[in-house]
Amino acid sequence: MAEEPAAKKQRTEEDAAAAPAAPAAPAAPAAPEEKEKDAPKASGPKLKEAVTFLTQDTTLNVMVSALGNLLMPLSDGGIRHLLAGARTNVGLKGGRYMFEAKIVEQVARGDESGKPAPKHVMRIGFSTASSPLVMGHGDTDICFDMEGVMIHEKKRTPLGVAARYGRGSVLAVLLNLDKNSPNAGTVSLFKDGKRVCEPQPLPDSLQGKTLYPTINYRNVAVNVNFGPVPQAPLPFTCTMVAEALASHSAVTAAGSAECEVVFACCLPDHGGFDWLDLWKAKNPKYTELSDRAILDWAEKSGIPFQKNVSSNDKPDAKFGIPEMEDMSIKRMIQAMAPLQKRNYVVMEVRGNLIKEKRAEGLARFFDSCFKKKACVVIGDPSADFKKKSLELMLKDKQEKADLEFKKQKDEEARKRAIEKKAKEAEKAKKKAEKERLKKMAEMKKAQEKAKKEAEKKKAEAEGKELPEEEEEEKDVEMEDEVEEEEEEDVEEMEADEEPPKVKLTPEEQKSTFRKLAVPDVPQTVLNTSFTKFSLPEAAEGFDDIVYEWTKGEKAGAFLQKWVMDRKLTSRVEDLTPSAWFKQKNGAWQKVFQKWQQKQQEFRQKQQKKAQEKAQKEAKKAQAAKLAEMKAAAEKAKKEAEKAEKDEEMEAKEEEEDVKEEEKEDKADEEEEEEEEDVDFEGIDIFGIDEVDDIGGGMPLYKDFGMEDWALMSLCFELQLMAHAFKKDCNDPDRKGMILEHLGFYFNRYYSKPLSPKNFGVESEAELVELAKDCVFFNKDKVLESLLDEEIEYPQVFVKIAEEGRRHRALLFDMGNESAKLKVSGHVAKGGKEGKDGKGKSQKGFGKGAMGMGPMGGMGGPMGGMGGPMGGMGGMGGMGGMPFGQKGGKGFMPFQKGGKAWKGK
Repeated sequence: MAEEPAAKKQRTEEDAAAAPAAPAAPAAPAAPEEKEKDAPKASGPKLKEAVTFLTQDTTLNVMVSALGNLLMPLSDGGIRHLLAGARTNVGLKGGRYMFEAKIVEQVARGDESGKPAPKHVMRIGFSTASSPLVMGHGDTDICFDMEGVMIHEKKRTPLGVAARYGRGSVLAVLLNLDKNSPNAGTVSLFKDGKRVCEPQPLPDSLQGKTLYPTINYRNVAVNVNFGPVPQAPLPFTCTMVAEALASHSAVTAAGSAECEVVFACCLPDHGGFDWLDLWKAKNPKYTELSDRAILDWAEKSGIPFQKNVSSNDKPDAKFGIPEMEDMSIKRMIQAMAPLQKRNYVVMEVRGNLIKEKRAEGLARFFDSCFKKKACVVIGDPSADFKKKSLELMLKDKQEKADLEFKKQKDEEARKRAIEKKAKEAEKAKKKAEKERLKKMAEMKKAQEKAKKEAEKKKAEAEGKELPEEEEEEKDVEMEDEVEEEEEEDVEEMEADEEPPKVKLTPEEQKSTFRKLAVPDVPQTVLNTSFTKFSLPEAAEGFDDIVYEWTKGEKAGAFLQKWVMDRKLTSRVEDLTPSAWFKQKNGAWQKVFQKWQQKQQEFRQKQQKKAQEKAQKEAKKAQAAKLAEMKAAAEKAKKEAEKAEKDEEMEAKEEEEDVKEEEKEDKADEEEEEEEEDVDFEGIDIFGIDEVDDIGGGMPLYKDFGMEDWALMSLCFELQLMAHAFKKDCNDPDRKGMILEHLGFYFNRYYSKPLSPKNFGVESEAELVELAKDCVFFNKDKVLESLLDEEIEYPQVFVKIAEEGRRHRALLFDMGNESAKLKVSGHVAKGGKEGKDGKGKSQKGFGKGAMGMGPMGGMGGPMGGMGGPMGGMGGMGGMGGMPFGQKGGKGFMPFQKGGKAWKGK
C-alpha cells in the first residue's frame, strides 16, 4: 500500500490530537469490603456439651435422627401442614459464631390421592430460650426464609433474589456478638459460602439476650451442621457453634428421666386461661396440650383459616383444608405426646372437671416415666393472679378506648375533608362569577369607547365643534373592587394527640376474673355437663393433687355451691318430655277438639231453630193475609147471596177459627218458653256438673270465641308444663323453670314457639299474667301452678275460661277497651303449630249463629267457612270474631259466601 503524503499525514495526526479522547468503559463496581475477618485462635476453655436438640425444645411434629443432625417432619394427616420448630440446647451470649443448614429432601407437593401437599418451608435464625418455637411472630426471634426475606415481629424485609434458596443450598447464619468487631450486634446470611446480604442489626429486643440457633421447616428434611468444620467455607474463617467458648455460651440442661403431665382443673369463666398463661411464664418448659394451642400453632404456620371462635376451651375454625378439618391433628398429637419425654400441661376446662374425661386423659400417658399431677384452680385466687387480672382488664379497657378514639379521629378527619372540599367548590364558584362580571364590565367600557369615537368622527365630518371632554370619571363599583380573599394554604398539622388514659372503676377493681370476649365453654354445652363436674381424686390415678387457690375441702364446697347456683339459673338443654306429659297432653287435645265440635253443633242447631222460627212467622203472616182475603171474599159472597146462611152459624165458625189460632200461638209460645228455661247469665259457673250440657243441650262454652279457646289452651299448657318439668328434670335442687327460659321449655314440650305478641302482650311475664288463674311466677321468678298436677276434671279450664270471658265482657261494656283479648288467628287452634308458623286450618262452624252472650243481643255470626281456630284463616273470611258489641255494630266484618256481614 502506498504511503500517504507527508502533509496529509501531518494533518491527520493533528486532527487526532485535537479530538477528545474516547470514554473509557465503566469499571465494575467494587465489592463491598468484607469487614468480617478471620477468627483468631480461641483462647479459653471450650464448650464441653454437645450441641443438639432437646425434646422439650422442639414441636411435637419434629423427628430427630439418631445422629442428631437430621430433622424430619411428621407427615400424616393435617399435622404435615404445621411448621416444625427446633431450638438447640446451646445459646450464644458473646463472640462470633455460625451454623449451617441444608435441605436434603423435599416431599412431593402432591400425592396419589390428589391432596395437595403443603408448601416447602425452611427458616433459619436465632431465638431466646423462652421464645415460641415457631419464629417470625414475636420480638424474641429473628430468621431468614426460603423467599429471600428476613422476618422479625411479622415484618418481612426483602434481601434480594440471591437470598432465595432451595434443596441443595447450604445456608449459614452468622451471629456477631463480638463487641470489638465493626459488625458487632448483627446477623448475616450466607449461601454456599457467599454473603447474600449486608450484616443486619439485631433488633433492640434481642440486644444483650442469649440467642439459640433455631430451625423451622415444613415438608422438607433438613441437615444441620454445628461444626467444627463448615460444609461451605465462608470468605473468612469463622468458629462454629460446636467450638464456642464456654464463656460465650449458655447450655440448657436436659430434662430428667421423669416427666410430668399436669391436668389443670378450673371452673368456666373463672380465669382459667389467664392463670395458665401466668403459670406457663413461670414454667416455660411445659408443652400445652389444648385446642387453643393447636389453633395458635396453625396461625403461626401461616395456614389461612376463618375464625369462628365460640369458646376458649374448644375454639372452632374453618381451614379450607380437608386434612385440617377432620381433627387428625389432634389425634396425632394425642398419639405422639405420650411417646415423647417432655413435660405437658393439659388444658381442657370442661373435660378436666368430668371424671370420665379425666380417666381418658390419664390412660393416654401409660408410661411410668410420667408423673400425673392435678392442679385445682378453684376458689379465691392468689394475690399475683388478682394483680395480673386487673392489669389485663385495664389493658383490654385501654385497647377498647384507643379503638374508639381512633374511630372518632377518623370521623373528624372525614368531616374536615368534606368541609374543605365544600369550601374549595364555593371558592371556585365565586372566582368564576368574579371573572364573568369583570369580562362584562370590560365589554361595556369597550362599547362606550367605540360609541364616543364614532360620535367624534361624525362631528369632525360635519365641521362641528366638539364639546370639551369632561375628565372621565372612573366608575368604580364596589362589586368590581371586591378583592379575593386569600386563604393561606396552611397544612393542618395537629399535634399527635394521645388517646385518653383509662382507669378501672371501683366496681371493676372488685372484679376477680376478667370477662373475655367469648365464654370458656358454650352455654349449651355447659348446661348439659356442669352437673357432672367434680374435683380429681388420688384414686383416679393421680400421683399428686395441688390446690393452687382455695385448699382441700373448701375448694370442693366452692364447686358444689357453684353447681347449685347454676342449677337455679341454667336451663336443662337435654330435657325430654316424659310419657306422663305426652299422655296428659294427648287426652287434653282430644277433649279440647270435642268441646269445639260440640260448640259448632250447638250453634248450627241454634241457627237452624232461628231459621225455622223465621219461616214459621213468615208462613203465619202469609196465612193471616190469605185468611183475611178469604174472609173478605166470603163476606162479599154472602152479601151477594143475601145472607143465605144463618148468622149464628157464621159466628160459631168464626169463633172456632179464633180458638184454633190461639191454640197454635200457645203451642209456639210454650215451645219458645221451653227453649229459654236455662238462665245462662245467672248460672253458677263452678256449681254445674257438666260443661257440655247445662240444660237443653246448651254447653257452657257456647259463646267462646277464638281468643277464649286460645287462652284456655295456654292456661292448660303452662300448668301442665310446670308439673311436667319437675317430673322430667328429676332433680330436687331445681325448683322449676324460671322466667328467662320459659320460651325454651315451651318449645321443647310443645314443639312451637311461645310468642307473647300473638296474645297482644310484649313479654312472657305479661303472657303468664293472662293465665293468672292457673299459673304464676313466685318471688324467685319460678313458674308455679295453682292447680293439682293429677287433676282429673279438665272441665275446670272451661269454667275458668268462661269466668274470665264474662269478666272481660263486663269491663268492655263499662268502656274498658283494654279488656279485649288481642289474639292472632294462627294461635287460636290450640294444637301444634306447623313449621311455617301457619298451622292447619279447621273447618268452619257452618253458616254462622246468632250471638247469645252478654256482648250483644244480636251478635255477629261465627266465621264463615274458616272456623274460629283459623290456622290459615285468621279473622274475617276464613274465621271470624264471634260477638258484636252490645247494642251496636260488630267488632269487624265477617265473610260468608263472598259477602261481608256485620254484627248487629
